[in-house]
Amino acid sequence: MIAEVYEALRAAGAPDEKAKEAAKVMAELGQEERLARIESDTKLIKWMMGVLVTMNIGIILMLIKALS
Repeated sequence: MIAEVYEALRAAGAPDEKAKEAAKVMAELGQEERLARIESDTKLIKWMMGVLVTMNIGIILMLIKALS
């Protein structure tokens, strides 16, 4: 629960239970957004690693061919 949101809602006259619920929802939305950002970063890193591994395999094969 976000204490600042809860306190602001209580100061505005919202009932205690509704203020708590709204603060919890706000906190959950923030966590979901951060999780989505982490997941997208992870996907990008996986693609980058795949490209690097492919390039390294190509370089190794070229070196083997040149040394044979």
